[in-house]
Amino acid sequence: MTVIDILFRVDDICKKYEKYDVDKQRDANSQGDDAFARLYSTVETEVDKALLKAEAALRETNRAAAVAMIAEVRRTKARLKEEYPKLQKLARKK
Repeated sequence: MTVIDILFRVDDICKKYEKYDVDKQRDANSQGDDAFARLYSTVETEVDKALLKAEAALRETNRAAAVAMIAEVRRTKARLKEEYPKLQKLARKK
């Protein structure tokens, strides 16, 4: 079996199991009409941003800047808590 044959077989297998790729499905659903997927991707990106900001606040040497960053993380957390019931409601519908 040649390298070209192996590449073609691997490509066929990847195409066959493409529907199980979580990252591709998430990207495809976020662009579609699915309200749950859109809201979920929005919440997920906000959580990631908040985590990065919290890590930056821990590394910050200026206490005033660190307090401001932590306050912003808390506001983001409160806003996301409001989105959680909406996400649950959409999940039940789906």
